[in-house]
Amino acid sequence: MTFIAWSDPEGLFGLLLEYLADERADHEGDPERWRFLSDLMARLEDLEERLPDTSLADLIQGLQQIHESVESDSPEDPVMTHLRDCIAELERVQRELG
Repeated sequence: MTFIAWSDPEGLFGLLLEYLADERADHEGDPERWRFLSDLMARLEDLEERLPDTSLADLIQGLQQIHESVESDSPEDPVMTHLRDCIAELERVQRELG
């Protein structure tokens, strides 16, 4: 069982990437879904590359931009739910840090 540090922004973001990778692997037989997940994964990986030099506020903003750019296509998608939840947790961490 993985220990989740709810106050670790990089860890929370990593969990999102891990979930998305698992979802993509589970849907290799569905080309449309796989393409959607691959596109989302590419966007998140671009953000991940910049993570060491990114503030928490910029990480949240980047995730919100990604969310807004794809949500209209799949608002009820479980992956989008996880993305929204990750953003909410990061916003909570940001509030706690002041």
